[in-house]
Amino acid sequence: MELDNSINQRFSVKSFTDKKVGLDAVTQLLGAGGKAPSAGNLQDWRFIVVTDEGKKDEIASACMEQVWIGQAPVLIVVCSDLTNLRRFYEDRAEIYGIEDCSAATENILLKATDMGLNSTWVSAFDEGEVMRVLRTPDSYKVISVIAIGYSEEKLDEKQRHDIKTLTYYNEYGSSTSQSNAFPLVKEENVKAVKEAAKESKGFFEKLKEKFSKVRDELKKEDE
Repeated sequence: MELDNSINQRFSVKSFTDKKVGLDAVTQLLGAGGKAPSAGNLQDWRFIVVTDEGKKDEIASACMEQVWIGQAPVLIVVCSDLTNLRRFYEDRAEIYGIEDCSAATENILLKATDMGLNSTWVSAFDEGEVMRVLRTPDSYKVISVIAIGYSEEKLDEKQRHDIKTLTYYNEYGSSTSQSNAFPLVKEENVKAVKEAAKESKGFFEKLKEKFSKVRDELKKEDE
């Protein structure tokens, strides 16, 4: 399957059949994850493959009681080992860990689609509880839980925002380029994007504050 097909055909599912996912398939998925870019090429991702029914159910419970997650034949939990990232990047370590493992997660999702598998990226979970179930070291940060399997769901193509309304050239608000890759964006679309950005600003400020608190706590633990 061509890359464009994998990108266009990938979608999240919330029901899986009983069909098993073989070890060879899982190995291929992990191989794709390991090809992702990472800060300083430190390759901080760590993959925990979960097939035990009891542990899958516990993880599903930790993921805000989303029972369907436990029905997936395989869960791949992607974690960042922050040890080396903290050594080289200090305050930026956690952010880089999230970025690195997110890139690895997307690689796995696209490879799954390429192989005829279905998947869902889950990021809503009680991190401490997932760490307890998987017995991960304190240096680990759980980034994503990927449910992998086969689904009979047939979904229409997901609607996406027109990329022209989300693209600027050289600076924010400039919607044209010398190459004229896109026609001039309609003023009302630009206005809508600006309003959406304004609404989201408060959310990101809260998220930034939360990251700062976590970073301070990690510093205290390292002292």
